[in-house]
Order: sequence, then C-alpha cells, then structure tokens
Amino acid sequence: MPFVAAAARNGQIYALDAQDRHEEAEALAREALAAHDTPDRFSLVLRLGLVRSLNGQARHEEALAEAERADGLRRHRPQEQHRPETGAVELTLATALLGLGRDTEARIRAAAAHDASLAAFGPAHRRTAEARALLDRIDGA
Repeated sequence: MPFVAAAARNGQIYALDAQDRHEEAEALAREALAAHDTPDRFSLVLRLGLVRSLNGQARHEEALAEAERADGLRRHRPQEQHRPETGAVELTLATALLGLGRDTEARIRAAAAHDASLAAFGPAHRRTAEARALLDRIDGA
C-alpha cells in the first residue's frame, strides 16, 4: 500500500507541474518525501518531481541541489533498475544548469538525456522530446 500511495503522489506531482502549478507540486513532493523516507525508486521519482517544481519556479540553485541528491539515489540503485528513469536525472540537471546560466554544462547534460532516452525509449517518448526541446532552447533554435 505505501508504494501505491507513493506512485499516486508522483502522478499528482507530475500533473501539477504539467499545469504550471509548481508551488502546489513542490508542497506535495515535500510532503510525500517526508512520508516516504526509504531511499528507493519512489524516493528518486518523488525527488525528480520536486526538482521539476523548483525549476518551474526558477529556483534553480535549489533545483540543482535536489537533482544532485536524486543522482546520488540513482547511483546507489542496481544498474538494471535504472531503465524507467533513463535520462530523467540528466534532464532535470540540465534544466537547472541552464537556469543558472551554465549553458555549456546544461548542453552536455541535455545531450546525454536525449541520447539515453532516444536509445531506451525511441524518438516519440515524452522524455526524448523534452530533452530535444531543451537542446533546441540551449542552441537557440
């Protein structure tokens, strides 16, 4: 049951961020993370939701710190369990770095997110498209 609740919260956070309701998404993400303190896949996806909400509020320093925490969570999971989040950490890092004016670093991360997502999910996947859009934004296209 705790996993179902965490998955539902993650869906709510994602939906709120997609509607540009970043403050609400942040509050829900922080609440969910406080209730789910196990360093597992759900902690990772909840933290990524938090990063998206912070990036959406142009709080890029905080977003970068949280994205780095998410990267640490990902690194501590077995490699074979990384597929569902392929490119997600890099994408949030790239967005935060771009917001901080660190365009070169952002482009490297966005390209890594795009390449990994393209290989894992194909060109029509939302994460591949999001990474492509971020690369286009960085490149001024």
